[in-house]
Amino acid sequence: MSEHSFSINTRRENTLAVATGGVCVAVAFVLSLVKYTMPQGGSITPASMLPIFFFALCFGPVWGFGAAFIYSLLQLIGGYFVMPVQVLLDYTVAFTVLGIAGFFAAPKEKRLQKRSILGKLSLVSFDKMIISVVLGVTLRMFSHVLSGVIFFAEYAGDQNPWIYSIIYNGSYLLPELIITLMLLLAVRLSFRLGRPKK
Repeated sequence: MSEHSFSINTRRENTLAVATGGVCVAVAFVLSLVKYTMPQGGSITPASMLPIFFFALCFGPVWGFGAAFIYSLLQLIGGYFVMPVQVLLDYTVAFTVLGIAGFFAAPKEKRLQKRSILGKLSLVSFDKMIISVVLGVTLRMFSHVLSGVIFFAEYAGDQNPWIYSIIYNGSYLLPELIITLMLLLAVRLSFRLGRPKK
């Protein structure tokens, strides 16, 4: 690829990333408003993380972390605040780390050769998709668990705060992980079956 073509393709990718990122963050936020409250607390928001993972896998870590950070700010709307560090752990850090999936995106040189969003996603193998989502959700859970141990230990009663926080956060994040993986892999598989050229 010539330097001129690389420059044109980079500008095109940046424009596509901005437009796609806006849509993905908006969809993720709307999905996060659809909640199923678990008996012991915590809420499942079906596939709310999917647009963020999808975007990060298509456009890489810089764009991925940017979109995830904006999404984390939107999560502050209607959030539960105790103190600044708790807010950082439960919102800013917990949702921004989802952008780590961008490190599993295809190299920029390869992404630039694909004009469609699904074309960029098709460059990511199934195993990398699985690892990226599992890693992102695990890091999010760690942030929530840490917040639970530090700021909400009184709710554990006689139970070990770590065990309580892991069970509490795992009860809704595990279903979300499974739902997100199934849908993301379904999108990837549908593209493989369709095999569009670009």
